[in-house]
Amino acid sequence: MVVQLSYRKSLRWVPGEPSEPTSTLVLDVGDFFVDLRILKATGDIDWAMAGKRTILSSSPRKCPPHRPRPLRPQRIIKSANFVPVKCQWTKEICSQNTEAHDDIGEFEDLPNGDALEKGSMPNPDNNDEIQAYEEVWGNLDIGSSDEPAWILRSKDGKGVTFVAKVGDWFQVLSKKQDGQFSVLREEKVKGEWVQRYAVGEKLPSIRELGEEVFSPKGWRQDTDVKVDGVTYAVYALEKA
Repeated sequence: MVVQLSYRKSLRWVPGEPSEPTSTLVLDVGDFFVDLRILKATGDIDWAMAGKRTILSSSPRKCPPHRPRPLRPQRIIKSANFVPVKCQWTKEICSQNTEAHDDIGEFEDLPNGDALEKGSMPNPDNNDEIQAYEEVWGNLDIGSSDEPAWILRSKDGKGVTFVAKVGDWFQVLSKKQDGQFSVLREEKVKGEWVQRYAVGEKLPSIRELGEEVFSPKGWRQDTDVKVDGVTYAVYALEKA
């Protein structure tokens, strides 16, 4: 099963130059993903979502992370020399309120191991005009560890919260019933957990609560666990 840390290197609106206005990190574990994109300039949420990833094409087997802003059906730009990877993302929570619409992306591998995505979609900086885009995605090294990667989903009835840990990265996405969205990203640096981004209300933090509170010892996939008094379903639990 898939365990990976993916980050977006660049977004290019054709025929413009590539840039990366966000800090985008996607935690993939098994069939599920937790995707957080923060605007570098303001620290605000650009886009945040979590849910299930499905591989629609069987070769190559690796499925890149989420694609950007799925506001309307896209036209995929294809090369005659390759068969693209096709993946589908079903969102349980989304900061842009597009849970009702699944997203589909097609990708090709680059020689350096990155993934290139091509297609067309509304450009929010161009009055939502449909425009061709290119994205480049890379992977972060997870490193070897006896600790599995995991994704939890809350079952407290007040809304939905996803909590995920892969390697030295920890992300939490939460959406209340009234639509309020909160996010948290933390990274382990030289043995200490550091907060990278936090938007909205206070969320469960591995930096504050400690790794022992989030220890997956005894967890089993598709069962419920208690973490700091909150009941979660173990959505994904995989050896990194």
